[in-house]
Amino acid sequence: MGKNVVALMLLEYENFTRSERKIVDYVLEHQKETQYISITDLSAVCEVAVSTISVFCRKLKLAGFNDFKLELARASLMTGPDPEAAAVAGEILPDDTPGTVMGKVLRTAQDTLNKAYHMLSEPAVDQAVELLLGARQVVCLGQGNHSIVSLAAWAQFSTTSAKFKTIQDFHLQAVILSTLTPEDVVLYFSYSGATHEVMAAAETIRSRGAKLILVTRFLNSPASAYADTVLLCGPNEQPMQFGSTAALIAQLYVVDVLLSEFVRRDPEGAEHCRRAVGKTLAQRTM
Repeated sequence: MGKNVVALMLLEYENFTRSERKIVDYVLEHQKETQYISITDLSAVCEVAVSTISVFCRKLKLAGFNDFKLELARASLMTGPDPEAAAVAGEILPDDTPGTVMGKVLRTAQDTLNKAYHMLSEPAVDQAVELLLGARQVVCLGQGNHSIVSLAAWAQFSTTSAKFKTIQDFHLQAVILSTLTPEDVVLYFSYSGATHEVMAAAETIRSRGAKLILVTRFLNSPASAYADTVLLCGPNEQPMQFGSTAALIAQLYVVDVLLSEFVRRDPEGAEHCRRAVGKTLAQRTM
């Protein structure tokens, strides 16, 4: 792309449809916010169809909305960072000392946990734990960085109940999803809730009559429409960040909340399982 995407939108403004101009108007006024928004949320605030946004992106010679956000981030970088704003936001600057970096990372983690607490809905947690308690089996899944969280969730829950499972291979995930029953639950971690993998999984889960607990950043994400309950958490990720530790911290916080509530509601079952696990592990350390 020769011109940056902002300049191109201004240049082509008169050639856009009325709906597309609404998109441009919003983006120009909320350039930073648009870098973090989902296509469904942008559709809602602009009062246009999701398909209109997709067509708009193609008119800009872009592959899709994610590509548009990447170009928007690059356009922002071309204007140069604001050192004062970066210092407040915790952005790492070239002149920062190791100690300053340590402090900024700490503040980011603290801010992430605080936001995760306020985003998480108590009724959603209550419903999720009820689904976990009543399930025949619970499959913990995720893709990319979030597969780490699904593995951590299984590792934590497996010490309290034998019904928790996980699988990291995408092909084998498809196998286990295709054999679900209406008594089964899937705990799925996805920041966007809009990847091909999570959509394919959600469709299979629904076709099998199983339940889906979705941990995601966006309430109106496409996969949310398939979920029995949605647990919101996560920071705003920059388009060129491609996953962040902060997002993992937020999701691990949700895992800890679910685990604590699961154990609180079934202390005897959790204690029985933990005794068995503890006895086996003790023998291995002798």
